[in-house]
Amino acid sequence: MTYNRADVWVKNVNVILFSIFFLFLLCVATYAQSPSSQITLEADRVVYFEPEGRAQAEGNVTIRREDITLNAPYVEYLVENSMVFAESKAEEQVVLIWGDRTLRGSRLEYNLVTKEGTMQDASGQEGPVYIYDGNVSVAPPKAALAKGWLAKGDIKKVKEDTHIAVWENANYTTCDAPKPHYNLYTTKMTVIPDNKVILRRPKVYLDGKLFYTYPFNYEISLKDKKTSGSFVYQFKDDSDRGTGIMAYGPVISEDRLSVYAHVAYWTEMNEEWMISGSYNLNDQWDLFASTAYTYNSDEDEKRYRPGWGASYHNQGFSGKVYWSQAESVSIEKEAGVTYKGVLWRSPEVELFTPWINIASDTRSRLALYWGHYEAMGISGTQEASVDRWGYGFEASQSFKPLDKKNNNFTPFIWAQYQNFRYDAKRLKRQEIIDAVYGLRYRIGDFPMVTSYGQRWTTGNSPMSWDDYDDRREIYQTVGIPLGSRWKVAVRAAYDFMDEHLDEVVGSLVYDEHCYAWELIYRDERPMYYSDDEDDWIGLRLVIKAFPETKITFGGEVETITSPAQEVGFIK
Repeated sequence: MTYNRADVWVKNVNVILFSIFFLFLLCVATYAQSPSSQITLEADRVVYFEPEGRAQAEGNVTIRREDITLNAPYVEYLVENSMVFAESKAEEQVVLIWGDRTLRGSRLEYNLVTKEGTMQDASGQEGPVYIYDGNVSVAPPKAALAKGWLAKGDIKKVKEDTHIAVWENANYTTCDAPKPHYNLYTTKMTVIPDNKVILRRPKVYLDGKLFYTYPFNYEISLKDKKTSGSFVYQFKDDSDRGTGIMAYGPVISEDRLSVYAHVAYWTEMNEEWMISGSYNLNDQWDLFASTAYTYNSDEDEKRYRPGWGASYHNQGFSGKVYWSQAESVSIEKEAGVTYKGVLWRSPEVELFTPWINIASDTRSRLALYWGHYEAMGISGTQEASVDRWGYGFEASQSFKPLDKKNNNFTPFIWAQYQNFRYDAKRLKRQEIIDAVYGLRYRIGDFPMVTSYGQRWTTGNSPMSWDDYDDRREIYQTVGIPLGSRWKVAVRAAYDFMDEHLDEVVGSLVYDEHCYAWELIYRDERPMYYSDDEDDWIGLRLVIKAFPETKITFGGEVETITSPAQEVGFIK
């Protein structure tokens, strides 16, 4: 139904504009579209200006084309170029829906044929990611590539019918609270659906207050549900280096190439730094390299420490070949005993089979080892140049809760066997069996974990870093909630062989729903003063970015499972 007079309104009708559809078919021919891709318009009131080829619709306006739906209180439609102009009124927003994705805003300009447009004061959601308070432009992949929004490698990873979005002056968060507890503000953000989100040098806010400004672009993988990491500033007190400030995070984060930087300044050791990177050759192979200028307490000096190699992953099989020079290693051999030394690998090779289910709740995998090493000898005085080869297997078993009704008292078991041979004149063989038995349980409001670890060794290694002793230790972890936000967790390790309390680790947690602060203190208590003592205190921030993945800021704090993680205060 069409009208030649602009002052005629039709009320309370659903209208399919056949004349618009006819003219649209002409446009379709221009754009080589299928004639079945018709446009339908429904509204409370519609008026069509035939000389101008323009339609106005008001009140519960809905426009549909293929998988695109537009809802708005007011819309203008230009027939000749299929442009739509939509505006919000009062509490009614403009809503653009395609597939399972939705954009909301105050004003929209959108071409129904080319599928390009812009929305002001927009908000939207991509999986668990919320984006709000920004202006957004959208386009299909080929148009986005022409605009420079996509790299050539990215276009192969997106579907043709998707929309690439570029946001300006927008906020990003994964917090589902009505008022997000954290958000990242950026002047430009590119969203590639089902692939990744790239933020240009975002500012990080906690509870509406600026925490810090990120110096590089920041990338979040929507496919793997993980971030590229974050550049973070941290204070830490270390028994070897003194008190220091550290900054670290990604410098380059692309699909194939990643480069990370780590810099620190200590009261006793001055500056330290490390640059590391990896390059993805294909689906199976990755190359990696690093160079560092760091202190090692065994040498009592700072020096350059390069390393490089390649890793392999294919159908569950994995492996690594690795070279390093003057590598500074810190190896916790048991509670209260941490070996610190220097190691040359030239190279080291490791191969692992896929995990195999050998029973309903038990799985295992095999391992092969070979390497040539230069390291401190077992006597602690002379260096040893040794070839090492061997094999081993690892197994773990998970159990259902013994108290199924209350989901309580859950046992767990882990075991590992390693058999090594050495080409040394003496100390030619070492066998190591490690086993851990444990129980996770809750008594009232207090979550707990009790685990017993035992090691059996036969023979010795000619190298100090690789030489292990028997052990029999029990670990007890207790969590204590102090209200809805504050929590404390403590883990202690007792050595039955030496009858000595070897280690105490404490966590103080402040949990604010979408993020948590964790202060960790580790007191290593070696039996003998000659043993290295690795005490430190650190602070880390955990942003609960995805159900499966956390963004964790905290350096060496991340190398251990904290008591709070063990009892589930930080998941």
